[in-house]
Parts: sequence; structure tokens; C-alpha cells
Amino acid sequence: MKELPYDPLLANADAAKYLAIHPRELRRMAILREIASVRRGPLGHMKFRLSELNRWADQHTTRAKRAS
Repeated sequence: MKELPYDPLLANADAAKYLAIHPRELRRMAILREIASVRRGPLGHMKFRLSELNRWADQHTTRAKRAS
């Protein structure tokens, strides 16, 4: 059986700290489906996959100009 890569789930506060944003902003983004989240049940706590946080950060990174 093929082993799946480890992709930890982070709590809202930890995920927000990782992205350097406020936890309420991350929750708002998840509710609006701007970033993927995992929930257990309709009122469960939101968790965020580390790979999804990295994907979101990559999409919102401004690339530097090349040095001449």
C-alpha cells in the first residue's frame, strides 16, 4: 500500500499565525471559500491543511523584479 504524504491540519489560530493574518480574517476567508478548510460537522471547528495554506500564500505572493 502506498503511503500518503504527511499533510498536517492546523487550528484556526495556528493557521492564521502561519499566514500572518488575524484569525477572524482567516475564518471569513474560509466561509467565503477563498481558502479551503476542513470541518467536522456543520458547527465543527475549522482546520486548515498546511499544503492549502502554502498554495494560498503562493497565489498571493508578489514576485520581485529581476535584477538587471
